[in-house]
Amino acid sequence: MEKVVPKNKLLHKILYHKCLLFFMIFIVVFVVSIFMGRYKMSIADYKNVFFNLHKFLLGETIEDPSILILYKVRLPRILLASFVGAGLSISGLVFQQVFKNPIASPDILGVTAGASFGAALGIILPWQFPGIVQICAFIFGILAVSIAYGLKKASKDNNILYLVLSGIIVSAFFSALLSMVKYFADPYQQLPSIVFWSMGGLYRANWINAIGTGIVVIPSIFIINSLRFKLKMLSLNDDMAKTMGMEVSKFRNYILCLVSFVVCFCVSISGTISWISLIVPHITRIILGYKNKYIYLITSLIGATTLILFDDIARTISTTEIPVGILTAAIGAPVLGYLLIFKKTI
Repeated sequence: MEKVVPKNKLLHKILYHKCLLFFMIFIVVFVVSIFMGRYKMSIADYKNVFFNLHKFLLGETIEDPSILILYKVRLPRILLASFVGAGLSISGLVFQQVFKNPIASPDILGVTAGASFGAALGIILPWQFPGIVQICAFIFGILAVSIAYGLKKASKDNNILYLVLSGIIVSAFFSALLSMVKYFADPYQQLPSIVFWSMGGLYRANWINAIGTGIVVIPSIFIINSLRFKLKMLSLNDDMAKTMGMEVSKFRNYILCLVSFVVCFCVSISGTISWISLIVPHITRIILGYKNKYIYLITSLIGATTLILFDDIARTISTTEIPVGILTAAIGAPVLGYLLIFKKTI
């Protein structure tokens, strides 16, 4: 008679409470960030903001600067940082699992290179309208991924190595186009704008960008979490996954297209914010291990919390805002070195 093994309820409770703990940390960081900024606000200002919330929701005219700063600057910016951090982090985790490589990131398919070229093109176009830079960045980010898949399909080989090589080709091509755009750009106005955009930042935050990013990122997180069992199978040998009835190539293409879409949207709004998608998955695995059902949700929470903290530093450390992409690279590189040497997680 087969022995019935009871479920480990204690382990389940520990993991559940750990997920709840990271959610509480995220909420605390989110709330504290509202009070941070170069514009000093008193307790009376915050009370005034709270009691006038209904006016903002009803779209009434507001002239109080403290209300405008909180509702139109800080809140949408913090929300945008949350969604972008969560989207980049969970995308990095998926890329690392799909490619079975702990240093894989969304850049591997040319997403960032394509989006950067699109943004630069949007900056130098003769006709300008609100959102043209973001639209161009998104279109060319998707185009870069499509070309990478087209090259891989043309090779008529399902080996994932061909997809990686296609991504390298696409990245090199769009990087060359970006350099060409920089060469022909106006050195006094357009070139500084291109360079500043490539550094990454959340200074474009508004309610439209924040809500739009949330609409893309939040459903994607739950879709990826619902596919965690298939992603775990995908981390196995391809032949073993096929014997378990999984269409490896089809599922891999689907999940990579999904996370590439998320990354394209985030990069089109925030610019190039490096290292978040590479470092946060490693931190999550150190805390949780490799096997648990909450790894995708907690990775998203840690990513959101991390980018909010980086953005808090970027907008308060000096009188002028520092591009958050510089901070993530400056801090992320030493962290990766620490993980490599001392934690042996890479």
